[in-house]
Amino acid sequence: MKTIDARSGWTWVTRGFALFRQRPAELISLFFMWMMLAQLLKFIPVAGQFLSLFLYPVFSVGLIQACLQVENEQRIKPSLLFMGFKSQSRGALLGSGVFRILALLTATLLSDALADGDIAAFVKIIQTATGPIDAIALQQAFPFKGILFFILIYLPFAMAFWYSVPLMVWQRMPLMKSMFYSFFAVLHSWKAFVVYVLGLYGVMILVSPVILIFAGIDIYVAAFMFVALSFLIFVIAYCSSYPTYTDVFGKPDQETQPAA
Repeated sequence: MKTIDARSGWTWVTRGFALFRQRPAELISLFFMWMMLAQLLKFIPVAGQFLSLFLYPVFSVGLIQACLQVENEQRIKPSLLFMGFKSQSRGALLGSGVFRILALLTATLLSDALADGDIAAFVKIIQTATGPIDAIALQQAFPFKGILFFILIYLPFAMAFWYSVPLMVWQRMPLMKSMFYSFFAVLHSWKAFVVYVLGLYGVMILVSPVILIFAGIDIYVAAFMFVALSFLIFVIAYCSSYPTYTDVFGKPDQETQPAA
């Protein structure tokens, strides 16, 4: 495990874009298929709200493997999305899904309690609205304090989850060990991660004028552009997470990769 300097944060963003440019159609198709599956899971009563988060670590195996295969100039097949279910670390990956649900619930409940219930109140306004919601009332009720508390509480969990999937799959670490190494790897390279996050947000800000230009033409075109560009940025951001791993832990060995 290496400590990375701050400049590497922007390099991760550019390397992610370079990976995406190599096979954009295949990467978009794989990520779109995953998002559609995640949305379909939500239609399952009660459990559906948690299933996509529970299975995310298993599906993410195929997503990180896709980045590796792009780097190796290999084709990406749709079946790659399900390779996590064949992994020797399948049990640990499902355990990671449980931890993610618990972390989300913990951060939500604690942040709402610390913010005097402003998150719950904001959600209630949206859920109980029978017509157009007054913009001023919505702005006044926006839970800034609750969101800030949520970020601060969830941040240590996010650090522990960041590298845990590739560490479980590519280095065969057990769940708790992978989370331990992930947390301290992010902590040791925190300056690079600050630049990395700011770089991704900077890209989002740069594409905003494009959306505003189309907004002046047609609101539906603008909405479509917003969704399309957001999705592309999401795919590029995920591709950029791959070099954050290889810079810290090195490129995975061929023999440690799960069968496709």
